[in-house]
Amino acid sequence: MTNIKFSTKISENDLYRYNLHHTYTSNQGILSILLFVLLITVWILRFQQLSLVYRVMYPTVAIVFLLYIPMSLKLRVKNQMLQDVFQHPLTYELTETGILISSPTTEQPAELPWEYIYKVSSWKEYLLIYSNRVNAYIIPMSDIENEYSSIKEYITNHVEDYKLQLK
Repeated sequence: MTNIKFSTKISENDLYRYNLHHTYTSNQGILSILLFVLLITVWILRFQQLSLVYRVMYPTVAIVFLLYIPMSLKLRVKNQMLQDVFQHPLTYELTETGILISSPTTEQPAELPWEYIYKVSSWKEYLLIYSNRVNAYIIPMSDIENEYSSIKEYITNHVEDYKLQLK
């Protein structure tokens, strides 16, 4: 198979959406939603018995549980986008040994060997190549729409089936 080479640039929105997806599919995100639902349910069911302070506090705390994660992620992403790696496009090259990732800010490309890939998945507008349980290379589908089928085939031929969640 011949190597496949493509470049992508991650936007602030791309990074925010990935972090939001990752957080709300983890225990922290699920717990915050459950606490929001629990507080609103108790507030509705006990509204008549609650004093004025608790009538105000229950929905206020529930909204804090609901909004804390997205707002803190937004601030974190803004800070992350200031890093050098997000200022330039990344170039990916799929080779027989792994994925070479290079940037104008680095002298040598980094290599992610196929056997070190934790998982490869696609959802909505992104191809995600995980190097571990938390960190992923975020590749917007809009940047690779013409090459996606050949990229998918190349990855499928080099990564174990149980690590693939491609559409």
